[in-house]
Amino acid sequence: MALACAAITGRPVSAADAATWSGSLKGVFADRCFGCHGALAQQAGLRLDTVAGLLAGGDAGPVVIPGDPTAGTLVARIVHADLAERMPPEGEGEPLSPEQIETLKAWIAAGCPAPADEVPEADPREHWAFRPRVCPAVPGVAHPERVRNPIDAFLEAARERTGIAPQPEASREVLVRRLHLDLVGLPPQPEELAAILADASPEWYETLVDRLLADPRHGERWGRHWMDVWRYADWWGLGDQLRNSQKHIWHWRDWIIESLNADTGYDEMVRLMLAADEIAPDDLPKLRATGFLARNWFLFNRTPWMDETVEHVAKGFLGLSLNCAKCHDHKYDPLRQEDYYAMRAFFEPLHARLDVLPGEPDLERDGIPRVFDGVPDVPTFLFVRGEDTKPDTSRPILPGVAAVFDFASVDVRPVSLPKTESQPARRPWVIDAHTAAAGRRVEAARAARDAAPSVASEQGVAIAAAELVAVERRGAAMRTGWAAEDLAGAGSDDTLSQAAAAAAREAVRAERT
Repeated sequence: MALACAAITGRPVSAADAATWSGSLKGVFADRCFGCHGALAQQAGLRLDTVAGLLAGGDAGPVVIPGDPTAGTLVARIVHADLAERMPPEGEGEPLSPEQIETLKAWIAAGCPAPADEVPEADPREHWAFRPRVCPAVPGVAHPERVRNPIDAFLEAARERTGIAPQPEASREVLVRRLHLDLVGLPPQPEELAAILADASPEWYETLVDRLLADPRHGERWGRHWMDVWRYADWWGLGDQLRNSQKHIWHWRDWIIESLNADTGYDEMVRLMLAADEIAPDDLPKLRATGFLARNWFLFNRTPWMDETVEHVAKGFLGLSLNCAKCHDHKYDPLRQEDYYAMRAFFEPLHARLDVLPGEPDLERDGIPRVFDGVPDVPTFLFVRGEDTKPDTSRPILPGVAAVFDFASVDVRPVSLPKTESQPARRPWVIDAHTAAAGRRVEAARAARDAAPSVASEQGVAIAAAELVAVERRGAAMRTGWAAEDLAGAGSDDTLSQAAAAAAREAVRAERT
């Protein structure tokens, strides 16, 4: 390439000229140009990640003429006074500094020299992270006595390739301290250490590992790290007004810790955090997992909730900055703008609520924060340039995964859920909890009257007793009404219809009595 440029310009090309591209200009182009004119995208047919691509030009012809900085369109577009014409476009990258522009002109005047072995940037789609997992064969090693498990074999093979000898095994005291700090976050107590050092069993190490993994502190130690990844945060607001996250979100924190201590698989934890409302709709301990989604809830605008959900599902579970594709195709990863909204479509129906716990009807005191499908059929639209005021309503976006994950199939189907999912008051403990709470208020009022008899305390007993009766009647009416709904939905048989009508009348009577 350098020789070709020298032939074109009629002047010798120095090593310094050739180094200008790879040592300076290529980095400038990578920061500002490769996103639209690189391995992932070649807008206008132009690719700028090699000098060969630069000289090849694009759909409109050559962009540089070696030896003449004033010819071609590259420099002209970079220095253009019209922001609509200048490159990089406004908002897509910092303009080149005067010094960088002068360096570019001098490099073009020198004939656009580049290293002879220059190769194009690798296609991000070929990165190992986007390929299906493959289980490699365990390598053979020259010192099998150093191998206690398959992972050791890979490490030993790498050491052999590089000529590195392993360090001798650490002392038992050091190993014990490492295990304690790693698994429970605290050093061993002196008496613990003494007992382990005196253990003559050949399986002392395995026994210690099992004991520390069974220690409740293990879940607390490692739960903190996972909560950082999954963005655990308590709610915030103004006064009593909830504005972000959910009250009692600590239930999700406890679920994480308990799941780690129960050795719940990572895959199962992910499934429950994303879909426990459909996998286990009446299992309150598992529903706590959806705090991962409820934590992103935002009062004033639904878009921030969806934005944070898409961003942190992708970051937390895929290791990808999918949020960079909200306004346009991702500049460096193989992610399209449509991929962003296809991910959002999974979560579009979500709403958040608190579910009543057995024995505690007051949701201000306690409750399970969780998500549910509030509007299952709500469509998802692509926002033009990411602006939620400009949805492209001509084509709804269906739930899906990025095309780069085409090795994974996605089958989206409706799920049949119990009526308690949409009518949580149907859960048997809900009405019982309200009735029991009203009963406790009666007992408290009677105790207050007995402690200090007065007209006011007697009235307090009467009010509490009337409230208990009202709660009991309301509960009976609700249960009867649900029975009527169930009978009405069971079929069109005349007997069922008559029974449903009778149940409905009984519900009204119970409410009015």
